[in-house]
Amino acid sequence: MTATTEAAPLAASTNIERRYYAAMATPFLVDAIADTVYALVNKAPGVLLSWLTISSSFLLIGVGVGAWWLIRPVRRFVSGDATFGQIEQQLARLPRNSAIVVGICSVPMLAMRGFAPYFGFAFGTLDIPGLPDAIATLTVGSLFYVVLTYFVVNAYLDRLCEHLFRVHGVNLTIFQGHFHNKVTLAMVFLSFAGMTMLAADILSYSGARLLREAGTDIALTLTGAGIVYYWASQALTRPIARLDNGMRRVAEDDYAVRLPVTSDDELGHAASRFNRMVEGLAEREYLRDTFGKYVSESVATAILDNSGRSGRTVDTTAEATLMFTDIEGFTGLSEGATPAEIAALLNTYLGTVVPVIQRHGGVVNNFIGDGLFASFNLPLPLADHAAAAVNAALEIQQALAAAPFAGKAGLRTRIGINTGPVIGVTIGTENRLSYTLLGDAVNVASRIEQLNKKFGTTILAAESTVLAAGAVEACERLGATDVRGHRGDVVVYRVGPPA
Repeated sequence: MTATTEAAPLAASTNIERRYYAAMATPFLVDAIADTVYALVNKAPGVLLSWLTISSSFLLIGVGVGAWWLIRPVRRFVSGDATFGQIEQQLARLPRNSAIVVGICSVPMLAMRGFAPYFGFAFGTLDIPGLPDAIATLTVGSLFYVVLTYFVVNAYLDRLCEHLFRVHGVNLTIFQGHFHNKVTLAMVFLSFAGMTMLAADILSYSGARLLREAGTDIALTLTGAGIVYYWASQALTRPIARLDNGMRRVAEDDYAVRLPVTSDDELGHAASRFNRMVEGLAEREYLRDTFGKYVSESVATAILDNSGRSGRTVDTTAEATLMFTDIEGFTGLSEGATPAEIAALLNTYLGTVVPVIQRHGGVVNNFIGDGLFASFNLPLPLADHAAAAVNAALEIQQALAAAPFAGKAGLRTRIGINTGPVIGVTIGTENRLSYTLLGDAVNVASRIEQLNKKFGTTILAAESTVLAAGAVEACERLGATDVRGHRGDVVVYRVGPPA
């Protein structure tokens, strides 16, 4: 391992630690600003140095040691000394544990500053506070530090988990928290902090001092509420926005998106379920794409959409237009050719014919030697299916005439088309299934394709197809003919220009 690769985890670990220490110091930075404002309003600059000294002591000793201990598991994981499973519990509890550490440090700090004058320890020239005011300041101040720390570290954890997911590919899987508890914590503090401080001022002071204390506390409370609101919104809304963006990308058929799980509450659980959902959709899309290469895409879709039916599609009866194709003179083309050359010829042929059928709304059901069987309107519903089949047949002949095959200028194929009632069914055993179309109309379409040899045509269609397509005037009636396996004669038409 090179020095550069060894330094990378160390640098990342150091950066993560610094950001966490900054998050843990945020409440004390706010406290220092509030102390400065309070001292200036009360014209007691001498008290500021004493208060900042006390705050710094608790920050450096209490919070510093606690923060070092709490971030230690993450540092061990990033440096490769621990697995994610070993530190996941501590990572998920980081906001709560951080708030507890700050609460433990802030209570004695505020108590020392608020109640020391009662025991003869005066800091500067600030007047002794009223007892209700001192109690309220201790209570509201401590809760402010706890709430602020909780949401600041929550916001830090969101970015930390995002980093760990992006760099190390890990996500939280522990969900023991509750989103409504976070919202309740923020709402309760924002609702009662100001009223509590104002009530304490009214009970503690009167006259000019009451106006001064109440005005200062209202200003500080509103500022503190704004700070808490900002960090709470950062901690709570980023995961929601990320989830919304992920849903938008899935709606755009992006199944590669994955979300970092950044909390242990319902939002984190939702992100985890989102990832599992997208994995399932990606797998389903892969199966549909792969399965669609062996059967028609519409059949694959129908099978995949019919969960609980043992992989069987719903048996359906409908009128459909059936098409059979067969390469003219394929035996002669294949004589003397190698298997690889025959395969290349057939693949080129099918690569020309199949897209045309699909473009006109048809479904290729089976490949039959050097030909294929396609259907229009079943299993994929299609209006004007007879006209679509006729147009597809004409375009197939045009495409084959222009495409080179086995060193020849073009390739002729015979096409037979018939329209009639058919049944779409899934047949087979539990281990092997096949979707197929059954009915006399299928048999007639296959026989009509073979009648091209008799009439010297390339596209032959039954009268049922020509009438349904409204193409009587564009086709040549060749008369009634006997079709093996069918009762009665079938009237056939030549489609397209003379052969």
